[in-house]
This record gives sequence, C-alpha cells and structure tokens, in this order.
Amino acid sequence: MFRRCQARSKSVAAPQGRVPQRGQALVEFAIAFPVLMLIIGGIIQFGVILWAQNTLTQVARDLGRWEATQQVTPCRDISTLFTEADLIARNSSLIGYTTSTWNSTNYTAYPDHTTLPASPPSAEGVEAVWSTEPPSGNCPPVDNTTAWFVTIRVSHVAPIFFPWIPGNGSLSSTAQFRMEPAP
Repeated sequence: MFRRCQARSKSVAAPQGRVPQRGQALVEFAIAFPVLMLIIGGIIQFGVILWAQNTLTQVARDLGRWEATQQVTPCRDISTLFTEADLIARNSSLIGYTTSTWNSTNYTAYPDHTTLPASPPSAEGVEAVWSTEPPSGNCPPVDNTTAWFVTIRVSHVAPIFFPWIPGNGSLSSTAQFRMEPAP
C-alpha cells in the first residue's frame, strides 16, 4: 500500500529538470491586453468618424434641399439659412454638435457664380453659393429659362479619442441642388 501512494505522488510532481511555469498566463495577458484595447479603441473611433461623416452628408443634403425649395428670396438670406442648418443638425443627432455651433459668425455666403474654396474657411460652419451655368443674372431665378443651383458645404469636427488621427476629426460635406423659380 505504501508503494502505491508513493507512485501517485511522483506522477503529480513536475518532471525532473523542469520548473513549474506559474504566472505565464498573466504575463501573456499583460502583453496582449494593451494591443487588444488599441484595436478595439480604433474600431470604435472609426465608427464614430463614419457615423459623423454619414450624418454630416445627410445634413448637407437636407439643408441644400431646403434652400433650393424656398420661394421667398432665398439667396444670401443668412438669418434663415444658418438657423435652418442649426435646426437640421440638432434633429439629425450629429455627434459632437451643440446648439448654435453653426451661427452667423461661421456662415459664409459667396457672391453669385463663384466656386467654393478647396477647403472650408473654418472647422465648424456653413457655406453657400448660388450659380448658373453659364453665369448670368442675379439670384433668385424668375423663370425656368435659366437653371440656378445652390451649393451648400457644411463643416464639423467629430470627437476623437486618439490625437494622431489624420485631420483631428475635421469633416466636411457638400451638396448641390437645382433651385426652382418663385411663382
């Protein structure tokens, strides 16, 4: 009986020459955890920026559509355009947008028949330009003989978690719509 117990105790012990590896899983976890958190954080950040860009595009389209359908002297009426832009942005759940971020201080209406600059003048704001092709007359259109277009560009800064993100969360979107003449 004594021999049987002794045989069991030898089989449970570590083989000779090998040291038990206690804490190996903890060390592997400590190495892998920060990398895993960075990957998960990057996925979340990408989702936030994608959500903000998609919503900003929809805001630009809604604002351009609204501006193109106005029947009361829509051209360069800044009080109604940026007020409507603010309302649309608040109702669309644009991430990182707070009430009155787009206002008269960051609204730009360009002269008729000009093109938008390559980049927005500010990180947050609304820009508008009215044009025809070929350039002729003044806005608003009075009949269907000349097609007028309104081009809207909105700019917004999405919240970012990682400071090395290119552009620091600065996004913009442009929409162009044909304006209908006033009755």
